Amino acid sequence: MRLRSLIVLGTAALLLVSGCAAEPTPKPTRTPSASPSASPTPTPEPIVAPEAAFDLTCDDVATEMAVLLGELSTPVEPVMSVISSMSWLPGPAQHMFQRAGGIACSAGAGEEYWEVTIVPGAQAVIDGATERQGWSGERADCGEGSCYFELPDADVLLSASIRDSALSADDTARIDEALRRLAATAAATVHDIEYIDSDLAGARCERFVTPQEVAEITNAETVLIQEFGGWGIPAEVYHVVDGARLCSYSSSQDPYSAETFVMITFLPAGAWAYDPLAGEAVEVVGADEAITGTDQQGRPVLDLRIGADWVRLTTYEDARAQALHPLAEKVVRNLTVGHTAPE
Repeated sequence: MRLRSLIVLGTAALLLVSGCAAEPTPKPTRTPSASPSASPTPTPEPIVAPEAAFDLTCDDVATEMAVLLGELSTPVEPVMSVISSMSWLPGPAQHMFQRAGGIACSAGAGEEYWEVTIVPGAQAVIDGATERQGWSGERADCGEGSCYFELPDADVLLSASIRDSALSADDTARIDEALRRLAATAAATVHDIEYIDSDLAGARCERFVTPQEVAEITNAETVLIQEFGGWGIPAEVYHVVDGARLCSYSSSQDPYSAETFVMITFLPAGAWAYDPLAGEAVEVVGADEAITGTDQQGRPVLDLRIGADWVRLTTYEDARAQALHPLAEKVVRNLTVGHTAPE
């Protein structure tokens, strides 16, 4: 598949390590087009959702899953599920597969839920995850109350996670058959898409805010953690394909024992997915939109839309929540104007 360029977040530190390994060097998976000539009166690019690289939607997935499992308690959502997932997932990262030209679909709550993701460029994703010990091969496995699938088909990779107390090993074959039909449909319809570029793709955490800048606000010695244990397909898509980062500003370099002061996650060119929480709109100098609230795990967060990009600041304690606003202003300034020169 050829994809063309279009210029247009320490009490939970143990959870942080699920899904990320040492920060990889971003590998271009698409060839960006040349930047256009500067215009004296630039027109802001429209905020549009990325197109999937195949003709398969969450409606199609939902239809198949309803036959397999019945209707669940919540509607199907076009995002990754935050149930039994990485602690850094809520917010921008839930849309990582769409950013990569794929889809993510999920439904359910508690002990009954399912999630299906499909991403194009399967071989590059698999090769990268294998290099970082995050891929152990094709998988089709149902056990007592749960199923997990990793099914490559030509240029696409379908991953699925299902939880239902009624499931057993006997369900493996019928679910595998249905999921392979979905993967085959996606693989048979792969086509070129326009790739929405972003100046933040590949940006390092220090570009958002430095540990020293965080320490000035939290009044605590701060280090930046960018390397974590574990890896997987979502981490490969988020970090490498999307060019995003997980930035943890913490009390020490040990992710298992450190207190995390603030975590930053983002979605390059992700303003299309910016979905303010049920919180309070606030003014952050330089941001196009900003809102404070709590995420699905009850953590204080501050969401920012900065041009075409979506940035989220997450903290773990209410006592730290007041630090998010001044940190957000530093983030916006650093991204739009640049870091203040040291005195």
